[in-house]
Amino acid sequence: MILFPALRLAALSRFVKGRYGLPMKSVLIILFFLPILIKGDESPPSLPGGFIPQALDFKKQSETPYLKEVYLSTKPKDMRDGLIVGELNLPGAKKALEALRAADREGEFANLDSLLLWENGKLIFEMYNRRGRVDAPHYTMSITKTLTSLTLARAMQLGFLGMGDLDKPVVDFMPEIDRSKIQPGVETITLRDALMMKSGLRFKEKSIERQLGSKYKAQAYFQKLFQLTAPVTGKSKQFKYTGTDPSLVMMVVDQKTPGRIQDFIRKELVGKVQGNPYLWSDQGCGIPKCGAGSSFTSRTLIKLGSTVIQGGKYNGQQLLHPDYVKLIMDTNKGEGYFYFFHNRRKRSEEVNFISGIGAGGQYMAIFPNLNLVAVATSHNKGQIGKPLEAILNHLVTLFD
Repeated sequence: MILFPALRLAALSRFVKGRYGLPMKSVLIILFFLPILIKGDESPPSLPGGFIPQALDFKKQSETPYLKEVYLSTKPKDMRDGLIVGELNLPGAKKALEALRAADREGEFANLDSLLLWENGKLIFEMYNRRGRVDAPHYTMSITKTLTSLTLARAMQLGFLGMGDLDKPVVDFMPEIDRSKIQPGVETITLRDALMMKSGLRFKEKSIERQLGSKYKAQAYFQKLFQLTAPVTGKSKQFKYTGTDPSLVMMVVDQKTPGRIQDFIRKELVGKVQGNPYLWSDQGCGIPKCGAGSSFTSRTLIKLGSTVIQGGKYNGQQLLHPDYVKLIMDTNKGEGYFYFFHNRRKRSEEVNFISGIGAGGQYMAIFPNLNLVAVATSHNKGQIGKPLEAILNHLVTLFD
């Protein structure tokens, strides 16, 4: 709340008392609550007492009480968290947002928790509903894969890996692997293969990766994977969406960066965008989970998405390797899943949508032609595309 200086308060009190003939007690009550009544001064909703952001894991998130009413701002508040804020004041915005609010009230987007919009350098729209809070990490599901890619991009920018390393075999980065025991073809799996979900690793036993993680750590874990996979061939090295390939990437980064990879992420990726609080669980083998397993605030996701669209820069600092970011942003690749980003055509004849997407309706979506980034979080059962409808039907149309 904004507190008025004593002299201004006294003068304002005399003015209101004289103008409206109110008792001084009533005047003081009005002035005390005046900042709360000014909508422009409202802060986005925070977690209620008893909920600690740093401890808000998947289970605890489900216990977060619903907001009593939706919070919607076309002039987001400067939270001094590194995000530059602006205003959404385009023609038709008021009508579009009224329709958005009505559709959300009717449940058209299922359980939408947050919706943020960044355009041309500024956060211009912020919405929270249901379990959404500005300080609440929200599970990202498969956006965790996307964040693994950005962890690699940060390591490359710092010089721990180079662009040429993308085409080197992953076993070259794991000196403890006994190559005499691995299946034929494993030595051909490059870092780029893993980033394209084309490692070719195939296992007879379902969930073998998780079972092995409880018994083997670090490189010993990958040694077992490389021994138990079917031989890797040109035929098997076709696209298959798995959690194993992101783990290969994370292990490479772990090997090439100093200290624990968890500390590298905390300091060099999340820390650089003031992204606390966040949670990122470990898998059994010791490295962070890569298929899913992270939780971030919506503001942190919008910061990371805006870093990508700005060529890897965040607030003027080169955070991610620019040449790697060019690979992510290259729409000439066509539709598909590349470098752990979905490339799609959305109401366009060309690829115009580059996004991390997570189960339950999580989006860190980049629209390169519009210099636009949208983030949505939801706790939907299935219905992964519902929040995207909110973005496409009510927000993106304002910029076409």
